[in-house]
Amino acid sequence: MTSPQAPETKKTTAAAETATVAPYGSWRSPITADKIATAAKAKSMVRVDPAQPTQVYWLETRPAEGGRYTLLRTELGSHGSPSEITPGQQWNVRTAVHEYGGGAYAVYDGMVVFSNWETQGVYLVDDSAEAGHAVVRIGEMDDKLRYAAFAIHPSKKFVVCVREDHRESDIEARAAIVAIRIPSTEDRDGGPVRAQKDVVLYDAADFVSSPVFSPVANEIAFFAWNHPAMSWDATTLYRATLALGEDGTPEPRLAELTAVAGGSSKREESVYQPRFDADGVLHFISDRNTGFWSPHHVDAQGSVVSSLREPIQAEFAEPEWMFGNSSLQPMPGRKHSVAVAYAKDGAARLGVLDTETGTIAHLEVPPWTAASDVQVGALRSGEAVVVVKAGQPTAPTAIYACRIDGGSAVEVVGEAQDADKGDDYAGYLSVPREIAFETRLPPFGEHGSGGAGSDGGRGIAYAFYYAPANSDYAGEAGKKPPLLVVSHGGPTGAADTALKLSIQFWTSRGFAVADVNYGGSTGFGRAYRKRLYGELGRVDVQDCCAAALHLAAQGLADRRRLCIMGASSGGYTALACLAFRPDVFAVGASHYGISDLELLAKETHKFEARYPDRLVGPYPEARALYAQRSPLHYADAVACPVVFFQGLDDRVVPPSQTSAMAAALRRNGVRVALLEFAGEQHGFRRRENIVRALEAQLLFFGRVLGFSPADAIAPLPIDNE
Repeated sequence: MTSPQAPETKKTTAAAETATVAPYGSWRSPITADKIATAAKAKSMVRVDPAQPTQVYWLETRPAEGGRYTLLRTELGSHGSPSEITPGQQWNVRTAVHEYGGGAYAVYDGMVVFSNWETQGVYLVDDSAEAGHAVVRIGEMDDKLRYAAFAIHPSKKFVVCVREDHRESDIEARAAIVAIRIPSTEDRDGGPVRAQKDVVLYDAADFVSSPVFSPVANEIAFFAWNHPAMSWDATTLYRATLALGEDGTPEPRLAELTAVAGGSSKREESVYQPRFDADGVLHFISDRNTGFWSPHHVDAQGSVVSSLREPIQAEFAEPEWMFGNSSLQPMPGRKHSVAVAYAKDGAARLGVLDTETGTIAHLEVPPWTAASDVQVGALRSGEAVVVVKAGQPTAPTAIYACRIDGGSAVEVVGEAQDADKGDDYAGYLSVPREIAFETRLPPFGEHGSGGAGSDGGRGIAYAFYYAPANSDYAGEAGKKPPLLVVSHGGPTGAADTALKLSIQFWTSRGFAVADVNYGGSTGFGRAYRKRLYGELGRVDVQDCCAAALHLAAQGLADRRRLCIMGASSGGYTALACLAFRPDVFAVGASHYGISDLELLAKETHKFEARYPDRLVGPYPEARALYAQRSPLHYADAVACPVVFFQGLDDRVVPPSQTSAMAAALRRNGVRVALLEFAGEQHGFRRRENIVRALEAQLLFFGRVLGFSPADAIAPLPIDNE
C-alpha cells in the first residue's frame, strides 16, 4: 500500500472554486464521532396512552449515562420539555428477553409497567399520581426471570406479558404468557410490595409474543412459534378467553384457546402484531398468499380475510428481532379504520386503511424513507392523529403527529439534539439512491463457497449507493474514491435510507458507501428472504462482492480500495467476503462478527439456537458444511488487513468468536487490530466506546489505504504492521 498522504491545500477552479483538493478519506468533516455518539440518543418504542390519548411516551438512549434507556412523556400539541419518568442511573428501561429485548414497557391511564435492566424485574410507577410516588417492583422478583411485551388490563388490576424463565437453563429458557397482579395503591404506599407468583396462562410453545386485550370481552390474543422456525418463517396466532377470579385477576390457563391463523403443516405463514379494535374485531399482519406482510382481519363469519382489496407488493411489517414493532393500529371512534405504515419503492407510506372497502387513504407526509412505531393519539381539541416515528435521508428521525383529515404532518416530540439536526450539516450530507445490480445465484463453485457447480444463473440484488459529499473538498484529479460496503446484520434485516450519521461520517470524509440489501434481506418479500436459506456465506458474500465490483465498473469507486464492514451477522458476511473472495477487498472491519458457525450453533442463545438450521443446514448432520462456511477455517486465505471490535459482555456473539479470528490472522502475519470493550453487549451504547470504534476504524483504514484522517485520533495498536 502507498504511504499516508497529508491533506492538500490547493483550490480547484471553475464550479468548485472554494473546494480544497485533498485525498479521499482525508477530508475534514463536522460530522465527528463525538457528535454521532451524542446523536445516538435514539428514540424507540413510541406509545400513546390508550386511556389518555394526548399523552405520548417513548424510550431514549443516553450514551453519556452508560447507554441506559430512559422513559419520557409529553402531551401532543404541547411545546414544553418532555417529562422523564425514570430519572436516575438506577433505571434502565430495557429487557434481555431473546437477548435483543424490545417491548420493555407499557402504559395505561398513566400507569407504567417496565422492565429494569439490572434485575430484569418488573416495576410499576403511576405517572398520573402526585410527585414522589414510588417506583415499586412487582411479580415474582426472581432475577432469573425476564419479562417483555407488556399489556396492562383496563381494570389496572393485572398486566400480562412474555416471561422467559432462566431458572433451570439459559439455552432452553422456558417462554410463557403470564399475568402479574398489580398491587393496589394502598399496598404500594404501605412499603415494599411482597413477591407474588406469576400466573402462567400459556406455555405450550418454544416462543410467545405480543399479548393484547380485547376491549369487548375478557379475550386475549397473542402469537407463538416453535423451533426450528424463526418468527418470520412460521407463527401461529391464538385467541382465548381469560378466566377471572373473584378479585378480577386471571386464573391459571386460558379458556377456548383457538388457532386463528398460521400453524399449518402444509404452508408456512408468518403472523405479527395482533390488535383488537373497539368492536372486538381481531386485526393482524400476515404474509399468507402474497409472500409480503400485509393487513388481515377476522370477519363476522370467523374467517381470515385480507384487509386490502388489491394486494400490494410491499412490506407492512419488519421481522420481529425485538418485541414491540407497530405498523398497524386500529383507530378508536372510526369504524373499520386502521392506521398503517409500509415501505414501497424506497419510500415510507402512512395512511388509514378502510377494512370495509379495502382501500388506503394516504396521509400527506414529508418524503420519509422509514416509518415505524405507528400509534393513534389525539390533540387537546380531540382531533385524532396518527403518531409515528419517521426519518428521511437529510433529516433526523423524529416523532410526528399526522393529521388525518387534511393538513401537514406536525413534528411533536423527538426533536433532534443540536448535533443530530440534518440542517446543521448542509453541504455534508450524501443523498442515497437505490441501485439494482446483477448477481450470480448459487451454486458458485469457487474455493470456500460450498463446492463445485456451474454459474447457476443470474439474479438481481439491491443496495443504496452514497457518493462522497463535502462542500469544502474535492477529490484529486483522476482519482476515484474508496468504497465502503456495509453488510447489515440479521441476516434477516434490511438497509434503509433514513439519516444515518454513521454512514455520513464516511461520505463526508471522501468515501463512497454501498449499503447492501443482499439476498435474505427483508423488504422484498418471502421469496427474496429465502434466497439465503441454505446459502449463508454464499449468497450474501456474492451479493456484497457484486455490489462493490459493479460500482467500481461504473467508475464510482477505486477498484483497488474497496472496503467492507459489518456488525453481528453482517460482520460474519464481511469476514466471509475476505476469506472466500480474497481478491475483492483491500481492508475489512468486523464489529462483533461471527467467525465460527459451528461454535455459534453450540453456544448461542435460545432465540437463535436453530436459526442456522435454515441458513446453513441442520446441526450436527451438516457439521462439515458449517466448517466449510466458517471464515475461521479459511483464515489462511485472508490477505488484507482487518480491524475487530467486540463487547466483552456479548451473549449473542461471544467474544471468543472475535478473539479466535483475530489470533488466527495475527499468526498468519496479517495486519490486525482488536479493540474489546468491557461492559458492552451486542452493540455499543456508551458514548466513549461509540467514539473510539468510529475513530479507530477510520484510522485503521487510513493506514491501509494511504491517507491521513483530518481528525485527531488516539493511537491504535496494530499487529504485524
